[in-house]
Amino acid sequence: MSILEASLAIKDQILNDRHNLHRCPEIGFNLPQTAAYVQKRLTEMGIESQLCGGPIDKQLRDNFVFAGFPDMEASTGVVATIGKGEPCILLRADMDALPMAETPGLVDFTSEVPGMAHMCGHDTHTAMLLGAAKLLKDREDELKGTVKLMFQTGEECGCGSRFMVEHGVLENPHVDAAFAIHVMSNQEVGTLGYTPGITSAAMDTFMIKIKGKGGHTSTPQLCIDPLMIANQLYTTLNLLSCREIDPRETVALSAGKCGGGTAANVIPDTAEIQVAARTFNRDVTNHLTKRIPEIIDHTVKMWRGDYECIPFHTPSTYNDESLCQELKPFLTEIMGEGKVQQVPCMAGTEDFGYIGEKVPAMFVTLGVGGKDAAPMHNPNMVVDEDMLPYGAALHANVAINWLKNNQK
Repeated sequence: MSILEASLAIKDQILNDRHNLHRCPEIGFNLPQTAAYVQKRLTEMGIESQLCGGPIDKQLRDNFVFAGFPDMEASTGVVATIGKGEPCILLRADMDALPMAETPGLVDFTSEVPGMAHMCGHDTHTAMLLGAAKLLKDREDELKGTVKLMFQTGEECGCGSRFMVEHGVLENPHVDAAFAIHVMSNQEVGTLGYTPGITSAAMDTFMIKIKGKGGHTSTPQLCIDPLMIANQLYTTLNLLSCREIDPRETVALSAGKCGGGTAANVIPDTAEIQVAARTFNRDVTNHLTKRIPEIIDHTVKMWRGDYECIPFHTPSTYNDESLCQELKPFLTEIMGEGKVQQVPCMAGTEDFGYIGEKVPAMFVTLGVGGKDAAPMHNPNMVVDEDMLPYGAALHANVAINWLKNNQK
């Protein structure tokens, strides 16, 4: 039986895992229920696992509380290995959900947690990697080395993989290569996309709390209006890309959160704006990360306000070109001729980049929808579940064949 045939044979289990995870989403680094579910399933397969992470630095915790996440005391990533010896390839799946609601009745396994939902497909990633774990465990005697499974927390925070790297996910045994899959609802079903070199944008986030002086809207001269300052700030920052950046470069700057106040006739004491700049060129990134803090400082002080700003950086994901060339035949074997396609780099950000900074890595996108489907991070996002066994088979086929080709 081929890897794909074996994966299709366990489709019901893969979907059951996905549905169970979808009903009980958790956000951020601390995913106790999700991690426990993953470890329980691995144990049922005869695979030992352990948590990767630990207490989170208080300053980092406070920064994410400021960003709107719950207070997260610890990271609960899960790591397991199958096989033994050298070399070692890492397969990664992220597990965290989003702080948003899902459209009720969209699926018959809708999120049961108010304000949280798997609208970026990380439940499918976890289910596919659990499926791959089953396939690989059943073939453990055939493995010419070690497969390390990385079930990651905090991808939506932009640094979950960094936290796991700092806690040793790439060691014991040392990882020689890494592979990850992300489903894409706007990508044609049955296609696999990849980009040699820079694969995703770097993202620099600035979380800004503006402090003004509240009062009645009839006496603005007695107040310092933080909402007006936030508005001026957003407008000014958006001028950067058209006046200080080469027009042949790509910059996407948006405010995903902006607001404050309680009533139309009250100027508030404070306002908040969170701005993210996505870039592909390191020189552009460096210029913006120098100029944005300057503009924040000058704009707020020009209007007599004060502020607190927390910056945060997530690097681009880089696909090793040699590894892409090596793995493409193993991907084609599962997807079929013409289905593995080189695509333009994506404007989204993916913290798998922290893995790619340390070892050769390949990140691919699996089409589970189409151009007219609801996009990722949308309350109506759905996936074609028929593709999930293909994702599990991709993981397993890559691992088996890469190990075979890279004996030490």
